[in-house]
Amino acid sequence: MLEVPLVRHLPEDLSQRLIAIGTERRFERGEILFMEGATAEAMYAVVSGKIKLVRYSPKGKELLLHLVKPGQSFAEAALFGERTYPATAVALERTAVWVWERDRLLRLIAEVPGLALAMIASISVWTRRLAGKLELLTQRRVEERFAIYLLGRAGGRDLAQGEEIELREPRHLIAAQCGTAPEVLSRTLRRLEEEGILHAEAEVIRILEPQRLRDLAEAIE
Repeated sequence: MLEVPLVRHLPEDLSQRLIAIGTERRFERGEILFMEGATAEAMYAVVSGKIKLVRYSPKGKELLLHLVKPGQSFAEAALFGERTYPATAVALERTAVWVWERDRLLRLIAEVPGLALAMIASISVWTRRLAGKLELLTQRRVEERFAIYLLGRAGGRDLAQGEEIELREPRHLIAAQCGTAPEVLSRTLRRLEEEGILHAEAEVIRILEPQRLRDLAEAIE
């Protein structure tokens, strides 16, 4: 079974039909799946590896919209309306994706209208995710964004004093997810260390004051 919500929440017979009309493709690190503005010919789900969805400013600055990890689908909404991809998709490492070509997918939707409801639900998840990203980037300080990132890495569990959180991504990618530059993230880490909230090592963050970290993540301006 392909472990993505779009497939997992369907009846068994329909999920098998949906999987059957897709194909697996593999991409090496740095390979582009599609470019922003290109005609949308397919939607995707990550089987293994990681994909970044980015947009570029007129000056070429990269804005990370989302990291797509195994079990997540993307580019659903692009198949409809203007039929163009709103972002560029790039493989961050060797990655396998399941690809559904638009024409085959639409034929199945015509045969099984219930699939359209599952597609709408999947698109709504992306809408909420992007709305949350916009709020994070426009209304939160870097310290708060990083606190949210750390709690997300902890899976939402209550952290104990001295507990360590492994950083499985390079600092520049963590900075991008927090909507900032690597040097700003470095300064933020030093400030949080000076305040006694955490201790940062190369690949591990040790939490010294869990409640203060939660307060940062939950702060409302």
